[in-house]
Amino acid sequence: MRFSQIIGHGGIVEKLRELVDSGRMPGTLLFSERPGCGALALALATISYMFCKERTGGDSCGKCTQCVKTDRLVHPDLHFTFPVNTSVLVGKDKRAEIDEFYPLWREIAIENPYFTEQQLYRKFGIENKFGTISVSEANAIIRKLSLSSYEGGIKVMLVLFAERMNQEAANKLLKSLEEPAEGTYYFLVSQSPEKIISTILSRCMIIEVPPIEHDLLAEKLAGQFGMSMEDAAVWARYAAGSYGNALELIEAENSGNEFFSTFVSLLSLSVKKDMLALLELGAQMAKWGKEEQKEFCLRAMETLRKIHAMSIGVEEIAYSPAAEAEKLRKLSGYLKKEIYVKGYEYLNNAIACIERNVNPKFIFCDLCNRFYYNA
Repeated sequence: MRFSQIIGHGGIVEKLRELVDSGRMPGTLLFSERPGCGALALALATISYMFCKERTGGDSCGKCTQCVKTDRLVHPDLHFTFPVNTSVLVGKDKRAEIDEFYPLWREIAIENPYFTEQQLYRKFGIENKFGTISVSEANAIIRKLSLSSYEGGIKVMLVLFAERMNQEAANKLLKSLEEPAEGTYYFLVSQSPEKIISTILSRCMIIEVPPIEHDLLAEKLAGQFGMSMEDAAVWARYAAGSYGNALELIEAENSGNEFFSTFVSLLSLSVKKDMLALLELGAQMAKWGKEEQKEFCLRAMETLRKIHAMSIGVEEIAYSPAAEAEKLRKLSGYLKKEIYVKGYEYLNNAIACIERNVNPKFIFCDLCNRFYYNA
């Protein structure tokens, strides 16, 4: 990762560059952010700049052996720790050692260093729980940093989601964080710094990473996905300046286009009072798998929220790309205002029935029938 690859945050990049160039980099640095705003990317770019032997133009060269190793996250003097838990990838009956997750960690961090905590857990196969950084990982950190530098230079430990350290682990690391050995640096990344014990926070230089400027994020998204600047600006606002969230939202939107089209058809047929076509649509939905049916209901509720926003004149919070917005705008003029509250109730009831294994033909026949009479 290089400074030139960072989206926005020019002021923070300049500050980090100056700390390295002046030799005033603190032993412990904490990057605080909202999910997906770039703290990890900034940390990795700074680490690469510190290791690089041929810096040019205020950035790492990206070509020397040091840069190649840091870019691949395999530099022998660069260490990582992050929260882990039991995983479907290693067996649910035991907690995996952190070493087992390193290949997956390198894969996601290289592909997209703007990932969120939940995206990391999905990558690791950690289901419906939070990861933790335990005292055994803290002991491993101390052990690794007690060894001499493999290449005779600095040593760096990057602690991702440092708020996941349990009390015992935090206390174990306190002394090391307070007085790192010469040439040893700790980089902590946190999305909830208030959960880190105060004694650790007081020993860190804190870098607050704000959301990415909307125009810069929109420019990045437009170039990456080949969309118009107008649509890209919608996603940038919807993601609240988080590149990580924007990627997840766009991916979800692209994968959910079938669900969007189906729900728009359901509403249109309800308004037209075409019961036969509506029941045929319900029969098609009943053939989907359970997870697809639940996902449809969730996306339908989000679509209903967008239409409601348009109907009451606050389209700016509907966050719909132009092509989608045009369809929803037309529907908002035909739907009864009561359907927005009732529709949420119907869709939530459908999800509850799906989870109770009710016959899907009954669920979606009933859902279509209710929208028919109330839309």
